[in-house]
Amino acid sequence: MRRALAVAAVLALAATGCGAGGQKQQASGPVELTIWHGQEDASAKSIEKLVARFNQSHPDIKVKTESGGVTADGMLPKITAALTSAAYPDIAYLYGSWAPNVARNPKTADLTELVKDPAVKWDDFWAGEREAVTINGKVIGFPAIVDNMVVLYNKKVLQKAGVKPPGPDWTWDDFRTMAKQATDAEAGVFGATWPISGGEEAVWGLWPMVWQAGGDILTPDHKKAVFNSEQGRQALDRLRAMAVDDKSLYLDSSPAEKGQKLFESGRLGMFLSGPWVLPDLQAAKVDYGVSPLPGTNGNHETISGPDNWVVFEHDQRRVKAAATFLTWLTAAEQQLVWMTDTGSLPIRESITQLPGYKDYLAKYHGIEVISGNLANAKRVRPPTTRYPRVSAFVAEAVAQTLLGKSDAKTALDEAAKKADAALAVPGS
Repeated sequence: MRRALAVAAVLALAATGCGAGGQKQQASGPVELTIWHGQEDASAKSIEKLVARFNQSHPDIKVKTESGGVTADGMLPKITAALTSAAYPDIAYLYGSWAPNVARNPKTADLTELVKDPAVKWDDFWAGEREAVTINGKVIGFPAIVDNMVVLYNKKVLQKAGVKPPGPDWTWDDFRTMAKQATDAEAGVFGATWPISGGEEAVWGLWPMVWQAGGDILTPDHKKAVFNSEQGRQALDRLRAMAVDDKSLYLDSSPAEKGQKLFESGRLGMFLSGPWVLPDLQAAKVDYGVSPLPGTNGNHETISGPDNWVVFEHDQRRVKAAATFLTWLTAAEQQLVWMTDTGSLPIRESITQLPGYKDYLAKYHGIEVISGNLANAKRVRPPTTRYPRVSAFVAEAVAQTLLGKSDAKTALDEAAKKADAALAVPGS
């Protein structure tokens, strides 16, 4: 899954660099920029195509694309190492949850004034995206991707088990019941799956369950853990009952890759995921449906993980050129090309008004449900540099509980003690 976190690199990033050094300012000629995009397959081809179009239409700026030598999952440690020298890019694709750590590095550019340019149309980005790229009032880049979690269901698996597809008002109790009914141990079919790989993907689906019930991850000042509240315990208890009692959850340690393969092969009824898997499902010719997450008391809040194009400073001329390029790249017309190529969601509200938006919806079955589900993405994960460690502690609690090695309360209380200790460290 795309949410794996490099915890050690996160903690190291803030300490790298002691000034906005880098290469000398280019006095004349086109401004040369390097972007590490970390994309693969169709996404890599699309970004390279768009960059080529930009270079043709903007002779005063030349953008060079590189993968950075890693995928998006590995971009943070790559950037961490690069920022200790002058060999860092002007722009890099980084997960939004890394933003608090990235922002602390002195080589991270401050675009706060530049995004006020009317040409940027900053307010056209969804509020959650702007929040994810703004740390303590400092804008460190542009939104790159927005997603959200939904439930994908295999129509054939549910139909064979006599299970009706989820309705608009379904609940987590319905989810448990449907998963149990769809499970066929003799045939190797599971009702649903949950990652226990120890990464962010293990908690990615837990937070909406907590939020829906009125709970939270940390206190508002980010100094104490509150995920071990009654809401957190009930959420994890429900998953434990599915895994241990019902045996309807396939516990995926891959991380999250085996679950998708089971879904594609007709051995998994429901799969919590996002828009990034739709191209794979269509290529595998899976007969699937898409639904918002189950709700609690009518609240179907989901989780979103906006990612960012972060800008790093070599000199102000290059920073301004990077802002010009990202303004162009994130404009509605270019984004519709990217979305059509990759199946990504609209990062700007205005994209949905473009004539070609209907063709995009027609290309990716179910994408209209996921796009509409952005309205249920009401908050982001805590913007603290210690969040990766908090997440890792909770991920371990999830794994221990679902494997039947602990009860939910004990596991979450232990994770909360560790999280509180990490949050108490000065500078967190």
